[in-house]
This record gives sequence, structure tokens and C-alpha cells, in this order.
Amino acid sequence: MYVVFRPLGRWVFRMWHRIELDGLHHLDDPTALQQKPARILYSGHQNALADPVFSCVSLPKQMHYFTRADVFANPLARAILLRINMMPIFRPVDHAPQMVERNQDTFNAAHARLSAGATLGIFPEAGHLDERRTRRFRHGSARLILGAMRKAALQQRGMHVQPVVMDFERYEGYRTHARLRIGAPLELNRFWDNSEDGGGQRIALSHQMREALVHLSVELTEGTLYDPHLAICRYMEGYHAGRPHSGVLQNIEARLKQDEDNVLSEFRDLLAKGMPHPRLGDAFSALGRLHRQGETPWWKEAWRWPAWVIFITTTGWWPMWIEARMAKQIKDPAYRTTFGIPLLLVCVSVTWGLMALAVGLLSHNPILGLSTLVGLRFAQALAMPFEDRRLDRRNERLARPFSTHPWVVKWCHLQVNPAGRSQTT
Repeated sequence: MYVVFRPLGRWVFRMWHRIELDGLHHLDDPTALQQKPARILYSGHQNALADPVFSCVSLPKQMHYFTRADVFANPLARAILLRINMMPIFRPVDHAPQMVERNQDTFNAAHARLSAGATLGIFPEAGHLDERRTRRFRHGSARLILGAMRKAALQQRGMHVQPVVMDFERYEGYRTHARLRIGAPLELNRFWDNSEDGGGQRIALSHQMREALVHLSVELTEGTLYDPHLAICRYMEGYHAGRPHSGVLQNIEARLKQDEDNVLSEFRDLLAKGMPHPRLGDAFSALGRLHRQGETPWWKEAWRWPAWVIFITTTGWWPMWIEARMAKQIKDPAYRTTFGIPLLLVCVSVTWGLMALAVGLLSHNPILGLSTLVGLRFAQALAMPFEDRRLDRRNERLARPFSTHPWVVKWCHLQVNPAGRSQTT
């Protein structure tokens, strides 16, 4: 089932987001080894079930993930999840009977898969939060890793533990950037030499894992200043077309805290005057592009316009309808793509299927019906760059009236001026 779902998931995920992958070479297996090492890829958890889906459809390895146990309660969901390599894990908030014993059974199953050379994905934060920052690691992941290090099969095969960042500019945003970055394997020799599963070892391993993940991540402040910090980050991402340097974001965070009251007052004034909120729209990144290069040119992609017309009149309206619908129906943004992306897959597939069936029946030519299906898929692929330009220009028009607002000038323009130019990585 994994083999069937993966290409479908990759297609629909790339239809919803603009995907960027970095660090795939860190997953290359050393050719000199007779056995390929097992891998544990750990990540922050910001976007609910969309996080493991993003990883599964983007990485060359077949992934095995821990998933919160309560979603296995539905028999149909359980049957599907087990067949796509998901394993149930119980959290303290679940208040499940015999939680420790049942989780140990899951750990034993994970160790067996690792011993066979599998790639396991884990979320040490043990719960999702729709903010771009790394929270405290729970020590269950360290317990899993230290337990694996005591397995003779893994001592012989080898095991890499690597950070993976799944960074969404805006979690539910149609055609917003979703970036996946893979770090190098951690140096864990001291834990291999002494894999005793004690509290000190778990704390030390969790700390090392978290530090490596933070180094790769976009780290924003928490609390009331999160939204202004996010707005500045989105502006820089638009200006640089990349991730702002972590040192620059830390410096801005410190300055925001020094003038918190004025920052919040002016930021609220900016939003009150009509600037879209950075959690709800993409106007701040549009401002960054405007200040860097002016309005996004469309003429280089004009030749794609006929394909875009076919796309937008057949199924291109579905993502925008679904995004608006999910925003009204689902409070937690992290669950909007969890349900929205599968819904998009169903809606587009059914629409294309019905259109192909209608053409085949009306023409009495099934080959023409199949050709229609292929043509619609080709038009969608051809249209996406034009669709991206269209959406970018729309956001730029929304943002332009606010380009001289005092808050934007102070906290956005001045972050990228020649005297204090920020950096990207």
C-alpha cells in the first residue's frame, strides 16, 4: 500500500506546496559497507499528519513512523496506517492502561525493523504545535535510540541518527513554500560505548539531538512577540528567497524584546489598517520580493497561459476552495492540510475521472477518454509556474500599500539594508 500511496501523495503534495529539498546527500549509503546502516530521522513537529506525509513522499528512503495511538482506534484507519508503516505510540495525555508496556512492544517492533535496515522517523517533541520553533524534547526518543544501540544486530550493521527539518512558511497555505532539510549523522560514539539507559544518558542525548535540529531550523520566539517575529522572517524569506540566518533572527528577537510594547502597538496598527496577518496570508514575503526586485514578472511564463486556463477551469479552483473551507471548519491550522490535501487528491481525481469518462462516452472512443485524463494531468503540471506567478503578483498588490508603514520600514526594510544586510543559509 505504501508503494501505491507514495506517488499519489507526492503528486498532490507538490500540487499544494512549492517543495524545496536540501541535504539529500546525507542519506547516501557508504558503498564500502556490506550492510546499509539503519537510520533514525528525527524532526520538530509543527504540522500534524502533514509532517510524516511530507517526509514519506519526499525522501528516497521508505519511512516507518511512530503515530499517536488514538488515531488507530478507528478500524479502517488502523488497517491503512499499519500498511503504510505507521506504529502506534501512547503519550502521557492519552492516559492509556499499561502505557509503558504497550509502548515497549512498539519499541521492540521498531528495533526489529531497524535491525533489518529500515529508516525510522520520530518526533521527540511528542506533540505538534503550529509555530516555527523547536520545543523541549521528551526523553522517550532517547530511550528508543539507546535501546537500539544495545542490539547486537545494530551494533554490527550501524545506525545513523540524523536531524530533519520540515519547515512550512504557512502550514495550510496553497502554493506556499515547504522546505525539507536533512542534516549529517550525529557523532554518537560516546553513547555507543556506553548505551546504558539512564536518566543522565537520555538527557545528554536529547540535548545533543535538539542542538543539531535547532542549527538547521528557523527558530522564532515564543509568546506575544511570535507574530511580529514571524512577519519579519516571512519578509526576509521573500527578500532572499531563502531561510534567514539563525544569528540574524536571534539578534532581531533580542531587539524586539527590548522594545516590546512599541513593537506590538505598531504591529497591531499595521494589521488594523489591512495588512494580512503573517499566519493567514503571504503579504510579508510579497513585500520582501517587492523591495528586492520589484513586481514579479509574468511574461517569461506567459506561454503557459493556455495550459493554465485548462487547469483553472477544470480543477485549479479546488485548492483555493478547500483552503477557505478548511480555515472555516478546522480551528488548528496544523490539521487543515492533514484533511485538506487528501481531500484535494479525491476532488481532483474524481473530477478528472468524470471528465475523461464523459469524453469517452460521448465520443464512443475510450482511447480519447484516456487521452483526456493524460492531457489534464499534463496541463496541470505545465500550468503551475504560471499559477505561482499569478499568486505572487496578487499578494504583492495586497502588500504594496503598506510598504511605507513605519513598522515595515523599521523592522523589515532596515533588516536588509546595505549597512546591516541579513544573510541566508
